[in-house]
Amino acid sequence: MVTAAIAFLTPYWSGAEMMRIHLASIRRFHPSAPILISTRGGDRGEMENYRREFGVRYWIEDCGYTNAYLRLLQRCPTRLACVLDHDVVLLASIDDLVSRVTDGRSDLVGIEERIRLPERVAAAWPGSDGWLRSSPGCAASNFLIFDWQAFSSRFGLRGIFGTPQPDARHFDFDYGIGQRLARHHYLKPFHVPRYGLGNLLKDGDTPVLWHQWYGSYRTRLSAAEPGVQSIAEAGERAFLSDYPALDLGGLSPAWGSENVSSGAGVERSTVLARARRELGYSVRAIAARIVVGLERRRRTPDV
Repeated sequence: MVTAAIAFLTPYWSGAEMMRIHLASIRRFHPSAPILISTRGGDRGEMENYRREFGVRYWIEDCGYTNAYLRLLQRCPTRLACVLDHDVVLLASIDDLVSRVTDGRSDLVGIEERIRLPERVAAAWPGSDGWLRSSPGCAASNFLIFDWQAFSSRFGLRGIFGTPQPDARHFDFDYGIGQRLARHHYLKPFHVPRYGLGNLLKDGDTPVLWHQWYGSYRTRLSAAEPGVQSIAEAGERAFLSDYPALDLGGLSPAWGSENVSSGAGVERSTVLARARRELGYSVRAIAARIVVGLERRRRTPDV
């Protein structure tokens, strides 16, 4: 198995039922790969159960997603890292995807931040313009495979931090990975009516993983979008009820029109709205860079 050279890194907020399926799916296909978890204010009893059942290493630490992400990368014991959300469920081995990186065909494997919302979700989410994520050319952090040792040796931890793009609706601090690694291999997302915000991710014709999207909806989705939160909750409940006999009927593409990658189809905001958005991006990027400095001085013991 090629996955001896890769570790799975999961920042964890909430949602124990999805987390258990997430871990079980990794162990189903990759029984010996290291699994590292950073959990914010987590239940030690819950984490101890995961350690005994799935052989994970975990850290309970009071930090947000950015901090957890950086800490897990700094602790990664292997050449390759697979960063993935706790609401990602593997449906197949990722050995072939790992091989794309190790043999030099791709610099990273992941998901492009170009995903449309299902129609009924878009209707309940004013201001989304129908997009769950829209940052063409940028790789999402919910499932990302890359050579962490080579990246850190060349760019350092600061190389993770990206630059906001003028036609993007969204920005995450870690876009620097995809911006610095040129050869991307993207899985394609599909909507599945029964599971709300979730996406099936396929490599060609092969279903590789399920991403529930906002599996931490309890903490991440604002009360300003109650309709979206209820759809996310219902979708997760249906997924948990059906798994592993999932109903994947009625698939439809979730990545939108192909010309979006050139910037077409992305709503142009007003000058004021764009200025506010860019300010928010800058504040988040600065905050993330501060975290790097802090991490050089602070370590949390692992279990």
